[in-house]
Amino acid sequence: MKFRVQLVVCMEEGQAETLYEVAVLEKDYQGIEQLGLTLAEAKQLLTQLQHRMVEHQAAAYLAARAQCQACGLRRQVKEHTTRTVRTLFGTVSLASPRLYHCRCQARPTTTFRPLTALLTAATTPELLFMETKWASLVSYGLTVRVLKEFLPVDETLNATTVQNHTLAVAQRCEEELGEEQGVFIDGCRRGGGLSPHLQGPIAVGLDGGYVRDWDQKQRHFEVIVGKSVPSDQPAKCFGFVQTYDTKPKHRLCQVLQSQGVQDHQPLTFLSDGGETVRHLPLQLHPEAEHLIDWFHLTMRVTVLGQYVKGLIRLDQAVGAVMQKKLESVKWSLWHGKMDKALERLGDFRRLMDNFAPPTRGSGSWRKHWRSSAPTLRRTVASFPTMAGGIGVERRFRRRS
Repeated sequence: MKFRVQLVVCMEEGQAETLYEVAVLEKDYQGIEQLGLTLAEAKQLLTQLQHRMVEHQAAAYLAARAQCQACGLRRQVKEHTTRTVRTLFGTVSLASPRLYHCRCQARPTTTFRPLTALLTAATTPELLFMETKWASLVSYGLTVRVLKEFLPVDETLNATTVQNHTLAVAQRCEEELGEEQGVFIDGCRRGGGLSPHLQGPIAVGLDGGYVRDWDQKQRHFEVIVGKSVPSDQPAKCFGFVQTYDTKPKHRLCQVLQSQGVQDHQPLTFLSDGGETVRHLPLQLHPEAEHLIDWFHLTMRVTVLGQYVKGLIRLDQAVGAVMQKKLESVKWSLWHGKMDKALERLGDFRRLMDNFAPPTRGSGSWRKHWRSSAPTLRRTVASFPTMAGGIGVERRFRRRS
């Protein structure tokens, strides 16, 4: 069975159609593996189709500029050159003649290439988008392998090219972001109103971590990442390096603005309670509520629980009472009963302060207990400033 794939170019009315034969495929039909196009056939078909389409579009663009717009005289050709453009479906080489300017008007230059105004870059935006998108998910090398596996991109594409393109796109986005400001416009300043299309609250999760510097192994820098989760829109992620970024509030503001957030929109920030992430929303959305997320809150409960397990080995009765108190604390926190949780924490701390390890046996554990007791007391003391609004955190977890 033979298939002929043809491209018909239809210009303006009254002009003849142009027919191109893109590919001729001979396919059998005796097995399931012979049905339809294979990946190699599809890539070849896309390459041929892309070449024909781009060449015809470029030729039409040149034809429209072959005559002077002022007097209508045809421009003379100085030299015939070519221009290469890299697209998502292959690299295309195009004719790019150098033309003389018409003498009817004064020009700063004698000649020009019309195709330069069309091809403002050597790579199409769609290919740059795919390179940047995959480079944000996997390494540059894997990005090249993925693109070459599924798309008929240029065989000379390598990891260095993808890295350079990704950095160039990032730099352009950085320049478009603008400078950091004390007060932001639209939805990021006081006095705005609810947008009519907004429905429901928005929760923004923030977290920070330290990453080792690749060149200076003893040096670390802080990375803050976040996720904005509206109730009626897709979530958006963002991230930046805290110590190097000069406009973190502006960056977060742009994410919220892209989702239509206004000043009086219900907005909840969830974080680990660190000073860096707590200060980020300040002056950005004054009506927002800032909560400690459940994961980081229960991390402190887990730390206390590990010590209680060791304490049971020394004094089973006291350990059982402290374990029960700690379970009650966690239950109260999860159900938003802050007063009850703090009351149980007070009981837990009094038991911890009055606990005296046995004088015999488990010497290493007693030594560890004496050195760790101040840390445990600070952990317990941190709960009153952290345990707020857990009920909102539960609603956020169900919503996301």
